[in-house]
Amino acid sequence: MKPLLHLPHETSLLNKSTIDVIELVQKNNWDELNHTPTCIDKYDIVRARFGDNKWDCSPYATDKGSDQSQRVFDFTYLIDTPELLLQSKLIVYGWIYIQGNILGRKCKLSTLASRFNTGLKKVLVSLIQISGRNITELNNYQKWHKLEETLKAQNFSRRTLELSFTALQAISGLNYWLPFQLELPNKSYKQLAKKLSCRDKLESKQTLAIPQTLTEKIYGEAIKDVELAWPHRKKLAELERNLQSNYDIGRSRVDYKLATGRWTWLYDKNGELNKKSYVEEINKATPKSQTEIIAQHLAGTKLLPKHKADGNWLVRWRTKLQTACFICAGAFSGMRVSELFELHEDSFFTRTINGQIFHSVSAATHKLAAGAKHDEWLTSPITEKAISLAIELSACAREQLVKVATHSSDPGQVDKLIEISSNLWLSQIQRKNMPILITRSKWNDKLKKYSEKVGAIVSEADLRECRQLNPRDGGSINDKVELGKPWPLLTHQFRRTFACFAVRNNLGHPISIKQQFKHLSLRMSEWYVNGAIESRIKDISVDTELINLLNEAKIEQTTAHLDRWFNGEEQLGGTYGKAIVAMRNDKPVIYSNWDNLYRLVKEERLTLHGTLHSYCKNGHNCDMDGLINPAFCVDCRTGGSVIDLDKALWWQKKHEVLGAYLHKSLDINRNEFAHCITQIRAAEKVMDEFKIKFVKYEHPVQVIDL
Repeated sequence: MKPLLHLPHETSLLNKSTIDVIELVQKNNWDELNHTPTCIDKYDIVRARFGDNKWDCSPYATDKGSDQSQRVFDFTYLIDTPELLLQSKLIVYGWIYIQGNILGRKCKLSTLASRFNTGLKKVLVSLIQISGRNITELNNYQKWHKLEETLKAQNFSRRTLELSFTALQAISGLNYWLPFQLELPNKSYKQLAKKLSCRDKLESKQTLAIPQTLTEKIYGEAIKDVELAWPHRKKLAELERNLQSNYDIGRSRVDYKLATGRWTWLYDKNGELNKKSYVEEINKATPKSQTEIIAQHLAGTKLLPKHKADGNWLVRWRTKLQTACFICAGAFSGMRVSELFELHEDSFFTRTINGQIFHSVSAATHKLAAGAKHDEWLTSPITEKAISLAIELSACAREQLVKVATHSSDPGQVDKLIEISSNLWLSQIQRKNMPILITRSKWNDKLKKYSEKVGAIVSEADLRECRQLNPRDGGSINDKVELGKPWPLLTHQFRRTFACFAVRNNLGHPISIKQQFKHLSLRMSEWYVNGAIESRIKDISVDTELINLLNEAKIEQTTAHLDRWFNGEEQLGGTYGKAIVAMRNDKPVIYSNWDNLYRLVKEERLTLHGTLHSYCKNGHNCDMDGLINPAFCVDCRTGGSVIDLDKALWWQKKHEVLGAYLHKSLDINRNEFAHCITQIRAAEKVMDEFKIKFVKYEHPVQVIDL
């Protein structure tokens, strides 16, 4: 029987059991039922059985770094309700092997695990609270009504209840196979979820974008940490190896004394090893102290603290540095957490396209993909240093995992160790333990500590900007952000902040965000950037001092032009330009000095707008003919155009460009020829007025109407 899941390997994992679990239930054959495999890896090794109260289906998982709740089906809370326990196991078995999706599509293991461990669990716990012992009791109207009341009393969010009702609908989809039937009321479950949810939790809680001041603080410190340690990354890798080797020597000495019976005092009266004393004796038996080894490797690197650098300091500092690497990789690429777990030694590369340098990272993505799909993300140069530094920080841990894998007789365990060893984000707090992969929830803990460590404290201004950037927070700001406390940094905030920062600062558009984030729809990208455009407008509108300064500069610039034209002697063209020249010797007093002209401009009685080819004084009264063809502005029929020497030189260049174009385009159609030749003749008129030398254009082919 094959799992109806997206599986991690090209060779599909296969549960070769042909046992009919429904038949075993109907025959009350509990021994064989409990022995029935529920998860078999690709080596035909059983990893979970029906009788287990936790089904670890990790061989079916596609995402690296996923938490246990995304891989393990936990039935332990149902032990005291045997009927519900059996029914729940049959339901999950059916989702995995019979029908996980109501439309028959394949699911990811994490989808089914979330459906059971989060969605269905809420229903089952509530059912137990109202003395339910069998899921089919929900077929009774009174029982269903009590369930609704119980769910409502627990103040769940609408999203949580939607997940719960989706789980119930997925159970009813198995009615044709299950030995029991769940008949749900004919209702709109989205509307029911809205009705039963807490009023403050109706909207989805969108991940928060980080306010800019806090972003600069957190990202700036992360960059600083990476830049400081990067030149010494090889020394850091060697330091880890020597510390581990030093510990292994101490452990071998202690183990020898235990094996020869010389240190029986480390065992208690029951023959159990006192682990605390065991570790203490290992540390005493090491050839060198950790402090001595750390000083030996990091002397002269500026990495050592002012106080004593012992093993505890190294663990804290290494964790902070590793977190800085993770921040740089996520913050400057916008990658999902699952994609960051796919980074490897050769992920970063640089390309030059049309003389422009682009930096990018490549990795696999699992989101909305059947298995792994390799893709690319544009990024910043600091990401290269962050990745290479993370590689060296985890080098010793990866070597240990590979070493253990070579001595393992369990091929499934070997694959697991090799897969973990290919990851950059490994942790080994205590050397007595094997290195482990830092899961997503653990990263959130580390990020919060980093935020606290670097002093990213929320101010009143940060809180205001946070509300401005996150108009659809769904109550997250009130729940999670506290004035005077460290910013609650989470992994997915890098992605939201990336999108908002790009759009807010005119560095990107939702379309480019869609490409960078690998979204299926533009609507999803627009959801990510909501609040960014509003913040951009707010940034502009609130800076009244800058706006007033720009307006004043514009008034003064316009006044300078008019004063030079009315009270100077330079040549002017255009209809209004010629009128100015004509009135210079007998002009109205109102145009005779700077102050009068400044007042007229400020009162908007005189306006001036410039284009590449001329100025226009008509403002909103302009007939806009110049948009169709600039030649119309040379002899503006509404008398508003002004051409000075700079604009005349533009017409000279236009004459050269269009003349060259027509010489090469002998097969040009009449309309295009007319559009070009009118501008050429207008340019010749302007140049003639300004005494600019030119050769009159003669077209090689005469265009006539037949």
